[in-house]
Amino acid sequence: MVSVLRSERPGFRGERVYELSSRGPLFEFLKREVKDLSFSEYFDDVPPGTYRNGVQCQDIQRLTHPDASFELVTSTEVFEHVPDDMKGFAEIRRVLRPGGAFVFTVPIADTERTIERAVHRDGRLDYLLPAEYHDGRIRGRSEVLVYREYGRDITARLLAAGFATARLDARCESAFLAYGRSVVLAET
Repeated sequence: MVSVLRSERPGFRGERVYELSSRGPLFEFLKREVKDLSFSEYFDDVPPGTYRNGVQCQDIQRLTHPDASFELVTSTEVFEHVPDDMKGFAEIRRVLRPGGAFVFTVPIADTERTIERAVHRDGRLDYLLPAEYHDGRIRGRSEVLVYREYGRDITARLLAAGFATARLDARCESAFLAYGRSVVLAET
């Protein structure tokens, strides 16, 4: 992710950046390198826009940030856990300034289409496939529901959410003992 940021957004250190996490290697890197960094977590028992232990709570589906607040938004392994990812993508687009970029990772399967695993309908959660959970730094081991498995159509989903361009950067996909991921880049 850092390699892609350096090559695709060489001036990111001087940009207003929003990271969708308050922990992890990318957050620590951004904290050291970026002079204007905002960050948040999602706490289901804290109202969006308020703080817990110095960390702002945000619901990616309904951000409290004003329009055009940031030049760059980043995240790692978040959007597969967002109930309505299209609302979340549209919110990221809304808070980006013209010429801004959303640079992020999610697990991407070698399939054409995204597979929905769970959806909210009529106020309840419906499982379309057996429930799958990921570990979370805040919620713990096997506690974060996976709503979908992205396919290569993730770029079309981003375009449908209002981004001008969207592409996958696969240069690091085979890095780190085959644990690398494609990085998704979407621009306004």
